[in-house]
Amino acid sequence: MDNIVNKIFEERNHERKEGSGFIIFSLKDHYNYWIVINRYELKSVLEEQINLFLEAKEIIGDAQFDKNANLLILNKVNSIDTVNKDHLLQIEEDLFHFKKNIIYYTEGELDKLKHVLDPSNIAASIESMLLQDIVFEQHKTRFDVNEYQSLLYRIAHKIPFLKINITQLNNLDSLEEINQKAIRESKLNDLLQNDFFSITDEELTTLTDDFILQKLKTTQS
Repeated sequence: MDNIVNKIFEERNHERKEGSGFIIFSLKDHYNYWIVINRYELKSVLEEQINLFLEAKEIIGDAQFDKNANLLILNKVNSIDTVNKDHLLQIEEDLFHFKKNIIYYTEGELDKLKHVLDPSNIAASIESMLLQDIVFEQHKTRFDVNEYQSLLYRIAHKIPFLKINITQLNNLDSLEEINQKAIRESKLNDLLQNDFFSITDEELTTLTDDFILQKLKTTQS
């Protein structure tokens, strides 16, 4: 898993630095820092985070690190059934030192994912697959059953700079386009444009509450 995650950061122009048992990825123009670690056991993560923080900060040498430090924990598990979601949430919601994200996965999920990724461009490969109906349907109907589809979504949720192009999907307009169209076709929009936005400030002050209310009622017919 670490090879996949490392490639994602590198492909998206993050500078890589090595620490003691961890890797730091930084996007300095945005003062954004990610410390990536592998842990089979999560019990000690909160206890060891102060040492991780101090060592990583020394390596980075940037005062902005304090407010922009992310800890990405890759957590290999034996079985999806053994994942303690409450414990994961407890760690991720801890407020000290890092913003925390955990990607849990099984060996089976990882093996299947490796077979469908394009090794020459892993980030784009993930983004492309997330747009496919069959991938989403498998994730939705067979969530967390040791298939790679749910692992794809876990990765995308925890690495927020992975982009998904939602301009058009399955020949449907995007949500933004739908909203804009609804606004353009709305009677209220016409009313505002013709009876309110087009008049002067002086004219606007002469309008009574009753007149405005009656005008608004005409949009409901």
